[in-house]
Amino acid sequence: MATKSCNVSFCAFLLVAAAPGLSEAQAPLGTRAAGMAGAFVGVADDASAVYWNPAGLATGPIVSFLASFSEELTAPDDVQAAAGERHTGRMVALSLPPIGLAYYRIGAYGTTVATSAENGPPSREEVRRSVQALTTSTVGVSLLQSLTDHIVVGATPKLVRGSAARGLFGAMSAEDALEAAADLDGQDDTAFDIDAAVMVAVERIRIGLVARNLTTPSFAVAGGGGEIELPREVRLGAAWGSQWPGNSLLTLSVDADVMSRVTPFGDRRDVAAGVETWWLRDRRLSLRGGARRSTIGEARGAITGGASYAVRPSVFVEGHAAAGQRSERGWSLGIRMGF
Repeated sequence: MATKSCNVSFCAFLLVAAAPGLSEAQAPLGTRAAGMAGAFVGVADDASAVYWNPAGLATGPIVSFLASFSEELTAPDDVQAAAGERHTGRMVALSLPPIGLAYYRIGAYGTTVATSAENGPPSREEVRRSVQALTTSTVGVSLLQSLTDHIVVGATPKLVRGSAARGLFGAMSAEDALEAAADLDGQDDTAFDIDAAVMVAVERIRIGLVARNLTTPSFAVAGGGGEIELPREVRLGAAWGSQWPGNSLLTLSVDADVMSRVTPFGDRRDVAAGVETWWLRDRRLSLRGGARRSTIGEARGAITGGASYAVRPSVFVEGHAAAGQRSERGWSLGIRMGF
């Protein structure tokens, strides 16, 4: 629980000055994308394309549906760990090109280094940890337009309901602080936003570009603690597939952030690479993997792996797991259908 003995003015200063950076970039939405380390902007051919690259829906199945549940956590066990961050993702999406529909909920939580604050007698100090939370629930509708036989553009107008909060806790591990951040009471606000994207598909090559949060909506922190903004994100991706549309026997992909983003560990700008293969009769089993790292600041490398299995024709159960530096770990489970 938050400590009560801190001087009010000091606590207010600490919350604003030391609040961790937050970004929803790389939110773990969609099990296939997560299993390929987020190298999915150039692939984006299922219903999760509403988030990853809405223009990619044009080359996907006639009907695609998915539901996924995901979490990513970076939280070293040491109480004095430099920082920690946690992302949760829940997504339900349906595509019937040229339209895609999605509801997704993203939780982004961050905590700074545990700091000592003088309290009472000069010899007595308390360890405090600042946390920040932003939870958004988004409803988006993707609309597509073909410009040529090889170029499709897409846009996703969306309503975003966000809840932002900051808090101050006593001595605890980064992981416990992030769990506590998820329980903070925030102030709900609703904002309009839009994503835009393009996909260029020529035979086996696809190149995609997506720009998210174009209006950079912001959400007021409960109790007059300022605002937390959803920063603009731009991501470029390229992919090669042995067969498109459909489940390619082999798919290779590369993604890169065009803009840097703020995290509790400092600025980062990721590059990612992924691979997906299909096996068994009628391609009932898919295996995928990937790796990502930042090109600025600390590398923060991570590797991922995942699989899909067809329990019925065109009905897949899916999962993925991830591990990386600073005790980073993640997982997701999902179901996907395509016809």
